[in-house]
Amino acid sequence: MENIIKAAEEVARERIRGATWSSEAMARAIIKNEKGLSCEELESLSNTITKVNPIMGSLYNLSLVLRKTCSSGKDLAWGAKRFIEYIKFAKKNIIDHAQQLFRGRKVTIFTISNSSNVFEIIKSYKGFINRVNVAESLPGGEGIYLAKEARRMGVEAKVFPDSATSAGIEESDIILIGADNITIDGCVFNKVGSKNLAIIAGYYGKPMVAVFEPFKINPNMRCGEYIPFTRNYRIEGYGELQYNVFDELPSNLIDSILSINGMSNPSQSDLRILHNSFMSWFSSI
Repeated sequence: MENIIKAAEEVARERIRGATWSSEAMARAIIKNEKGLSCEELESLSNTITKVNPIMGSLYNLSLVLRKTCSSGKDLAWGAKRFIEYIKFAKKNIIDHAQQLFRGRKVTIFTISNSSNVFEIIKSYKGFINRVNVAESLPGGEGIYLAKEARRMGVEAKVFPDSATSAGIEESDIILIGADNITIDGCVFNKVGSKNLAIIAGYYGKPMVAVFEPFKINPNMRCGEYIPFTRNYRIEGYGELQYNVFDELPSNLIDSILSINGMSNPSQSDLRILHNSFMSWFSSI
């Protein structure tokens, strides 16, 4: 378990990469474990994975997959490998369906933080993007990182201070965010500041779209069951400030979701279908 714990510590320290990277990093640590892991260590392993970040649906579902792996008589490395394969499968399908965002026209996108799904959409459809407007995304500044990467790809990107996101949203056609967790009844958890974006987007009548893989849906979590997950940062002349890492966005603030089946509503039935398809994928191999 030593290198699993080291991987968990690395994931806990990470500030730029999000839920997909976190679950993949943990899955790769399981595969690379030199001594191998037995299903007798499942409880300890599951606790290590989920405690890294109790909000992230991707970590919850990795643990769920490992439980299903053991119950089917396969080893944990098998389950971890299949999880990584599913990440690739889901990413490809999301990118393919992302064409629905553009419908053959060029758009300006507003986003926050550094969602890997949002980044891949920008990368794959850069010919249909006028500009990417990005919230600075403090504390952490993940939005600045995404803007720099977009510029390296030749996409025009403009960073807006978090206090001025209304100006960026007014100039945009679509507000596109990632997600670290989705409750089965439709609440989306994403970088703090996302809820403000959704409220402002509603004011301007701009569509708010959350893009995510089915393994970020927590089938046992409901809206309002927020697990406090906080960090601190220091403000010169004031001291330590504690903040919630994630905003919880109820489904009435999300116009559409984009996942492996394309665009749909953030309804409980659609989310359950997505999560069931994810779990069934492991039984079909």
